[in-house]
Amino acid sequence: MLATGFALAVTQARVATASTGSSPHPHDDILATVEAAALGAAMEQGLDDIAVRVRPLDQRLRPAQCGEPLEIVRPHAGRALGPVSYGVRCASPTPWTLYLRADVSAALDVPVLRAPLPRGALIAENDLEITTRRITSAASDLILDPERAIGMELKRSLAAGSELRYGQVALPRLVSRGQTVTLVAGAKGLEVRMKGKAMANAAEGDRLQVTNMSSGRRVEGIVLADGSVRIP
Repeated sequence: MLATGFALAVTQARVATASTGSSPHPHDDILATVEAAALGAAMEQGLDDIAVRVRPLDQRLRPAQCGEPLEIVRPHAGRALGPVSYGVRCASPTPWTLYLRADVSAALDVPVLRAPLPRGALIAENDLEITTRRITSAASDLILDPERAIGMELKRSLAAGSELRYGQVALPRLVSRGQTVTLVAGAKGLEVRMKGKAMANAAEGDRLQVTNMSSGRRVEGIVLADGSVRIP
């Protein structure tokens, strides 16, 4: 799981320097501490096939030998993929702290577009194929289940092979501004239906203001799957 070979870096450091003649703390130990922490954080999020590369320390840096196990400080807890900063702290005998950057990626099976689709297109099952990608950025908004993408409307054009993120899609518009819609009020068995005029565009589940065409009164309701609007 661990990537072979480190690619390493210091982003910020305030370090107690080893005195002349004394041995500095081994760089390899510092790097391995960060690598293990980054791997553990990714595994906690259920990721697999993880690669961790820690950027190198400046060879001129000579932190004092630490007398106890190094501690990890997470400046940005919760983030597991992409460039992630970690602090490495020595408590004694001479305290010091180093901040290093780890690049973390994981292989995921994701649905991607078979062919380019324009803005406003509705995603169909045959528009998607599953492929394995190495993800190097936050995966929280990445659509991993193709069923969650089918039927969604693209907010912008995407090229063939594009992964899908929740910010790129929306529920399809069911109602357009100015459209005549059916207003539904009351409970089942005692429902009243009337005509109304939509005051905005809306998708299923959206709250929508509608003008009752009989009374002229403006009311607010929830757009249903058939395009009607239920008034609470």
